[in-house]
Amino acid sequence: MTTCRRCSVAPAVLAALVLILSSRPAAGTQKWGPVQLSGNLQTQNLIRTPDAGTFKFVQNRNVGRIKLEYKWLEAGKFYNKYDIPFVESSALLIYWRGVYDSIYDTTPDTLEKSDIHGNNYGGLNVFEYGKATGTARALHIQDLGREGRNAVKFDNQLREAYADIKMRGIPLSIRAGRQQIVWGETDNFRMLDRANALDLTWHFQQEVPPPAFGWDEIRRPYWMLKFLYDVGDVWKFSQNFLEWYWNPGDWRPAKQTFLPRPWGLRFLNPLTNPIDGAMIGGVCGSAPATVRGGTHACTKLIDGTHLFEKGDYNRNPLENSQVGIRYHAIAPFGMEFTLNYFYQRWAGDDGTNYAPLQGVRRTFNTAVDSANFDALISKGTFPAKAIFPYIHTLGASANYSDETFTQTVFRAETIYDVGIPFFDLSKVTLIDTPSLPGVTKKNMWKGMIAFDRPTWIKTLNKKSTIFLTGQFFFHYLVNNPGCAAQDVAQLSPQARARGGSCLVGGLDLPSSARNSAVSFRDKIRDWETLFTLAGFTFYRGGSIVPVLGIAGDPTNQFSMEPFWDVDYVLRDDLVVNLGQRYFVTPRGHHTPIFETWGLAGLNAGRSETTLRLTFQF
Repeated sequence: MTTCRRCSVAPAVLAALVLILSSRPAAGTQKWGPVQLSGNLQTQNLIRTPDAGTFKFVQNRNVGRIKLEYKWLEAGKFYNKYDIPFVESSALLIYWRGVYDSIYDTTPDTLEKSDIHGNNYGGLNVFEYGKATGTARALHIQDLGREGRNAVKFDNQLREAYADIKMRGIPLSIRAGRQQIVWGETDNFRMLDRANALDLTWHFQQEVPPPAFGWDEIRRPYWMLKFLYDVGDVWKFSQNFLEWYWNPGDWRPAKQTFLPRPWGLRFLNPLTNPIDGAMIGGVCGSAPATVRGGTHACTKLIDGTHLFEKGDYNRNPLENSQVGIRYHAIAPFGMEFTLNYFYQRWAGDDGTNYAPLQGVRRTFNTAVDSANFDALISKGTFPAKAIFPYIHTLGASANYSDETFTQTVFRAETIYDVGIPFFDLSKVTLIDTPSLPGVTKKNMWKGMIAFDRPTWIKTLNKKSTIFLTGQFFFHYLVNNPGCAAQDVAQLSPQARARGGSCLVGGLDLPSSARNSAVSFRDKIRDWETLFTLAGFTFYRGGSIVPVLGIAGDPTNQFSMEPFWDVDYVLRDDLVVNLGQRYFVTPRGHHTPIFETWGLAGLNAGRSETTLRLTFQF
């Protein structure tokens, strides 16, 4: 991270400020009979502050949103005139979002000198090592090139476009089109909320907490069909309904990016970066293609797959359909609950330290292995493929409001995932340098318990309660063999294959550049835990909404993310938000912390200050 004491504010920020502050108060949502139009203009600015003397402007995201709603059919009639058979009512919604992030034009020298691996490049960090080897050009935003920056600084999306249809004569409702489906009880970290994968390229998962913001902005919308059948009362259970969806081939995994993007995963693309990319030199030293400097390199993965983007399937209903179903009811004593089942591809966005690549398995027949290896390398193919396997997920959620004793709402959620891929050192592949273990599929049990309680604290707020909310999450890996991974990694391939299963994480795989003696520190633990605690209240009739909270990971060196956030409604159409997030390791950060929750391990050094302005119309 470079020091910046005179960072100029981007022209787009000034333009947004002029537009917002010079506007007259808006009339709010515009309505013309059954048609309703709303939207907003927003600018979000982030300054990264890894320490007191260093800061850098890392985001100036300018967003325009427009939402159109049209109740085109009511009481079975279109335009109050034409009778439509079988349909009681229907409404259309179209939601568009356009984005421009000016930092790719105004601060292309943005630089993050250290990655998640720390000083594990022969005692140097990734920047120092890249500078010493003449490959540091990959670490600046400007090194993306003009085309690369143009590809990421703009975002033009039809976020939602669907029709809600309520059938006549039967208690069935249908939503068809591009949409988000939100199930479950969790906030900030997801379990049952998995129908839509996340877009983690904007700001990782830091677009939360509500009420200031929420998951709706970073879910990836899909073209889907969702059905809801109202069962009615069943015995003493009320509000029974069955809900299910089908995604007919439009699924995509969680969207990820890497350094030098300011909010990508905190390491360079492990396959294609010039510093220690596995596809440049090394095992690809005899591939036909070359990169800058004349080094031979592989240009693709097996079967046309792409890391974090696409597996060995076509995006059609036959090969890429996803389905989910849930049953909802309220028990006689007041507990609301759901039972859930999903069959969909693994998206990799819930904090699980999974394996995204699968190498070609070694047979230990020298002739066969050599032939397989040479056949792939001669075509410029790296001997591995990106994987997104189908998994089965069983889940349940519940909430209960205890008005008598605690005046608290208790929430719970749990899932059981079957068939998640993990790297396994005992599954030896054709690739030893840099080593890429094979894959073993395991099951995981995950859960969350939480509480929500509005509480009077008169010394802090005499007119409104303070809403307190807390959550505790856990992940449990079933039948984790446990092993000394760094010792196992030093064994010969034959010895590893004869030994028992030894699982390792995907964030600290060895490379030709990093010190192999300390590889595989990224452990796969039996238990991973996380807690969140937050509170917010309302001042001045709701025009000031402060949020104070913390997320903590007691398992991985007690990494923490304390934060505060304030929404200030200047007038009905103008909201200012100011906040700060800190990534903290109270017990020190002498060695890299590998955790996939996105706290002070994955995002160490990324503390930030946020200023967001929203003009609503």
